[in-house]
Amino acid sequence: MAHFDESQKEFWEENTNLRPYDHPVVQAFANQRVDFIRGLLGGAGIRSALEVGCGDGFGTHYMRELVQPIYGSDISLAMLRGNPVGRQFLSQADIYNLPYPARTFDLVYCWEVLHHVREPLRAIREMMRVSRRFVLIFEPNSFNLPMALFGLLMPSDIGLLRFTPWYLGRLLKKAGVGHLRTFTVGCLTPNRTPEALARILIRLPYRWPVIGITNAALGEVEA
Repeated sequence: MAHFDESQKEFWEENTNLRPYDHPVVQAFANQRVDFIRGLLGGAGIRSALEVGCGDGFGTHYMRELVQPIYGSDISLAMLRGNPVGRQFLSQADIYNLPYPARTFDLVYCWEVLHHVREPLRAIREMMRVSRRFVLIFEPNSFNLPMALFGLLMPSDIGLLRFTPWYLGRLLKKAGVGHLRTFTVGCLTPNRTPEALARILIRLPYRWPVIGITNAALGEVEA
């Protein structure tokens, strides 16, 4: 169990050569997602947020359009060094032990992180602990054929194979979130989709029931 998490940490310490946050495909991916989140939470008065597993920070960077202040945590110091958000907003931390008091943030979220951890339910419960309102999670959809093949071919991403459109929702229900809503969205990835293809895919609808690239789940943390 611990070996899985440790191997993931080692991988992300050594593999930081992803596209930068201002790459055109990354920007297109993030803008689509932020627009989707704005539709979900735009009227909720979110005044603070934490991104868990923020890595090199493209999610944190673009989410600042929606909420500030926004903080980020990641287990990989190498990834954090590439994060464009100020250091005072970042912390190196284990997802199971976030360095914040209970009920600190209005929104706690992660983008494609839980398939990299051995105990996703435990991670969700820790996210709920530091949230006072919402938990929002995005994970690859194993019902999407390219995603499933990617999980089979990449040892670092094999964990995504368990994330069907229903598995993520079951996890959040088991963790005890309220008013759960689930979605399947997207048709491009930030680091693998070629630029020419991304220019075509960005024109397609964002919501893709069952076969979209990403599963998303939003739930409320009950007091």
